[in-house]
Amino acid sequence: GALGARNWGARREQRRAELTAGASGSGRPIDPAPLMARIAESLPAEAVVVDEGLVSTRPLLDFLPLRDARSYFGLASGGIGFAVPGAVGIQLALPERPVVAVVGDGSAMYSIQALWTAANLELPLTYVIANNRSYRILKQRLKAFHGNESFIGMSIDQPEIDFVQLARSLGMTAEAVTAPDAVRPALDAAIASGRPTLLDVSVEAWV
Repeated sequence: GALGARNWGARREQRRAELTAGASGSGRPIDPAPLMARIAESLPAEAVVVDEGLVSTRPLLDFLPLRDARSYFGLASGGIGFAVPGAVGIQLALPERPVVAVVGDGSAMYSIQALWTAANLELPLTYVIANNRSYRILKQRLKAFHGNESFIGMSIDQPEIDFVQLARSLGMTAEAVTAPDAVRPALDAAIASGRPTLLDVSVEAWV
């Protein structure tokens, strides 16, 4: 009935149809919306998602089913930097479940040293860095709240951060993902490995 057309499952199918109709998700860098759809579809039923992608992960909950009270951990306020170390703690608390942390590149750099802890403890933990080479949330809010597009100190591209080499230097397995069709195989392999792994996924930068 009327409620069925408005429930989450129906809205998810509508959102998927919109992505298909718009041929979204085939470009490079990757559009965040189809990226989040691919991630949600790749996760095993028992997976736990830690979300600190801010702008890039905004569409994630359009596609991700929340199967139980511990299947999703996200931001409750404007604090930044919890997800990289938080995922370590969540994996330790839920050792029988695979944990996938989807983190923006800017957020990740607040506490990147926790990758070493994940490697040291050999946790079955996967990080997906949504890498748009900027603090996009700050750019969007500066423009929205103040009409200002003078984005001083909000880009992370001179030089760009090589998250693959950074993660490897801290003891993790890591690879770069630039093609939309490579997202699911890379994520499947990372989760199946049962090892601490980082995927550096290049997403649209906006400006």
